[in-house]
Amino acid sequence: MIFPDDIATWLKIIGALSTAIGSILLAWRVKAILKWVVCGLVAHEQSLTQVRRILNNEQQAEPMVEGVTKHLLDIESKLGVILLIAGFLFLAAGMLATAASFFFGGGSASV
Repeated sequence: MIFPDDIATWLKIIGALSTAIGSILLAWRVKAILKWVVCGLVAHEQSLTQVRRILNNEQQAEPMVEGVTKHLLDIESKLGVILLIAGFLFLAAGMLATAASFFFGGGSASV
């Protein structure tokens, strides 16, 4: 296995890997946030349906959901924020490393 011996290539490799890791972390966070948005909307609609049934003097068929916001805030205040910040930091580091590689490339502009 041959390893690059110039700093420009190493910076490009580090930049590409950091950008990829940052993108994956942010995609993971977006997926989790969208999951919680969907869960919150489903719980809201279910509760509204049950309130409507009660107001129409019908039998409540499902429970009204409470506490979704508390669970969401608990999750978002822990690992979620850390992953979001880490994703943006990796993206920034990747872009900076790639940009820095052009200063060490000796005129080579290929990425």
